[in-house]
Amino acid sequence: MTSRFRWDTAAAGAVALALIFWGHLGNSAALPAHLFLAAVGAPLVVIDLAEHRLPNWLTLPAYPVAGALLGLASIAEDDSAAAWRALAGMAILIAFYDLVVRINPAGMGYGDVKFAGVLGLYLGWAGWDALVVGTLAAFSTGALAGLVLLATRRARLSSSIAFGPFMLVGAVIGIVAGGDLADWYVE
Repeated sequence: MTSRFRWDTAAAGAVALALIFWGHLGNSAALPAHLFLAAVGAPLVVIDLAEHRLPNWLTLPAYPVAGALLGLASIAEDDSAAAWRALAGMAILIAFYDLVVRINPAGMGYGDVKFAGVLGLYLGWAGWDALVVGTLAAFSTGALAGLVLLATRRARLSSSIAFGPFMLVGAVIGIVAGGDLADWYVE
């Protein structure tokens, strides 16, 4: 890691995410898994903003830890469907992001694909609505931020923008409000 990494910023982000998840999940069996996402996701966002990469040393170990924690939550809540949805969500997001990278390799990297799989575990565990809303929210917030940067002349069409932060924001939106947003849209 370079000297541009800010542990204080990552810690503050992790605490903020932990509070959001705690407020949403309370003391459910899934809370430890989501606290782990906060602990891994915040540093990934800080690194991506500083260096435009999502390092393997954080993304790859997150798979077995998140899988185990969500699996334990599924057992504790007697909800095997949630565990299967988590695995399906992981596979779906890996495949989708891999397709995006293959279509436009200059627009996204394989760090994003690896992070997408981790987020897919959580979004799938939360439900199909969360998976769809979280994925759409990542691209929507990323596009909106890009338009703002273009409009304020802080970026050009050729500029590179870290996408990891938008992936995490989208996932949080999907986890916390995916069902409600999907219901609102369908009505």
